[in-house]
Amino acid sequence: MMPHQGLILRVDLSTGRISCEPVGEELRRKYLGGDGINSRLLWEHFLQVKPGIDPLGTDNVLIAGSGPLNGTPFGAGSKMQFTYKSPAYGIFGGTSSGGFFASQLRWAGYDHVVITGKAKHPVYLWIEDDNVEIKDAGHLRGMTADEANEAIRESLGDNEIETACIGQAGEHLVRFASIMVSCHRAAGRGGGGCVMGSKNLKAIAARGTKGICIHDPHGLLRLLDEYLPLTRGRADRQERMRFGTSEAFRRNQPLGFNTYRNGQGYLLPAEKLDRLDHDWYVNNMGLRATSCSAGCLFGCNHWHRIKGNESPAAAEYAGEWGTRPEYGAANPFGASCDVPDTPAVAHLTKMCNQYGMDTFEMGMGLSFLMELWERGIINEDDTSSLVGQPLSLEWGNYRALQELITATAMKQNKLGEILAEGVYRAALELGGLKDTNILKYASYGKGGATHEGAARGFPAMGLACAVASVGAHHGRGAGLRPGPSMKYFGKAKAGDPLSTALLGPAQVVAEILYAINNSVSICNFLTRQGEISIELLARALQVVTGMTLTEDELLIAGERVANLQKAFNSRLGLRRQHDSLCERWMNEPQVEGAAKGMKASNYLEAALDEYYRRHGWDERTALQTRNKMAELDMLDVAQVLEKEGALA
Repeated sequence: MMPHQGLILRVDLSTGRISCEPVGEELRRKYLGGDGINSRLLWEHFLQVKPGIDPLGTDNVLIAGSGPLNGTPFGAGSKMQFTYKSPAYGIFGGTSSGGFFASQLRWAGYDHVVITGKAKHPVYLWIEDDNVEIKDAGHLRGMTADEANEAIRESLGDNEIETACIGQAGEHLVRFASIMVSCHRAAGRGGGGCVMGSKNLKAIAARGTKGICIHDPHGLLRLLDEYLPLTRGRADRQERMRFGTSEAFRRNQPLGFNTYRNGQGYLLPAEKLDRLDHDWYVNNMGLRATSCSAGCLFGCNHWHRIKGNESPAAAEYAGEWGTRPEYGAANPFGASCDVPDTPAVAHLTKMCNQYGMDTFEMGMGLSFLMELWERGIINEDDTSSLVGQPLSLEWGNYRALQELITATAMKQNKLGEILAEGVYRAALELGGLKDTNILKYASYGKGGATHEGAARGFPAMGLACAVASVGAHHGRGAGLRPGPSMKYFGKAKAGDPLSTALLGPAQVVAEILYAINNSVSICNFLTRQGEISIELLARALQVVTGMTLTEDELLIAGERVANLQKAFNSRLGLRRQHDSLCERWMNEPQVEGAAKGMKASNYLEAALDEYYRRHGWDERTALQTRNKMAELDMLDVAQVLEKEGALA
């Protein structure tokens, strides 16, 4: 029996009913926690309502989930998982964030929060140990995420409160609105903030004082004696602490993986790379590195203040402070929109965080418009009509980007409304207005989800963007590093970013490893795909919770989670043809870099065959089989799929 067995909190915003129940040991053993249990709760919810419901309707659900290592001294349990049917892509929706919210939620006694219905007016959910209230949020309406966070803390008189908030983008139902956790950490992908907005839910606020009972405290200390040197001794730790993910600019440059001018190129001109590089940020703007969450051993978050003399744009933002733009913001804004000015990129990123918007969709949507402008497909007559005034969209015009970010978050004008639909839908609508096919200039993969990565010349990224359960994304696994490749396949080839060797099988293993991480809710930067071993994670679960799982049982649990998310999408009608990439990634050869000449059509179909075979799914339809579901102890799921014609 586990000493700490957190609760599932259920809140119906339509009726005001609040209840809770224990997680249960069988559910924990099969799905671990975090993303895994969230996915099971989502599956069960959609057995009560039709899977084809409007994601913005009252029948959708928002599930917030922590993992069994969150809030403990283990030092890696930092992630909060959010799950829903995605309003951005219409499929399984899931995203994660760092921040301190997960720890406060667990210290209050709750592992998962299931929110259904819709409030009649703006509200926020207040969780303080055994006290749970639905409180009026009328005074928070129109606030940015960080303003709402501060207002909640002030009204409740406690600066230890942590929140998961939406900004104005969520209120205005921007399809890719994010959930901002602890003000500065974004649960960005798939439109979770839009789901909150559709429910009139401005925020979830948590404060816990109960703590967590550790099953074997001395065993945990002994494990930490083994684990801490592995983490602190890693060669990349100091680099990650100093530079965060922005170091990817320099690392990706020789490979040709930086997305320049909406993916027309993948090598940044040297002088522009220098102005976006991590060294420039640290030397000119950086203040200090911090941890984004309780107990993190890396501390890769970084704070800055703009003095005003660092760059041509800096004077406009003098005195502004914030957290470093990670690569997922700096690449779309800095490289794809060709704004080689780090203070400007930091400001654009902060705008998205305050409004609560995914920087992938926003940045790539703007660079898509800039390419249309460059090609003469749209001009000042179009912007005058769509914006209400002439607006020049030449590359690097960061002031125009600022205007369009606000227009999108607030849906101020027709172009803002179009951009608020996401890149794929925006391309369809603008193409209709211009009576021409402009979809070929849009970057997207499964579900119409955009991605800022180099999916053409990076086969593992291309396959991930085609098959990820949440739509195009690397956060559900994108190939293996050499160490895990050697462990699971006896060769390091799957760790070569330019190689197609073992592409399909490696993606399956990566998905399973990421599913474990997301379910235990630990940071992928700390585990590095098994370099902190699955065996060590199993031991951590045992000393923290008392739950004994072998390494093989953990791997099966991860595979079970991946299959449940797949089953959800199969109920929505997704088949092999939906595991696809956009025209640009499929058919336009990469023009430069180490991957010059490569395009996704060179490898995708063969990789999909390998991927389905490794998963034990039907190659023709990509549907799961009864044998595979029986192997994973998921025959109840198989019965639903079979009844609906979604089982091979």
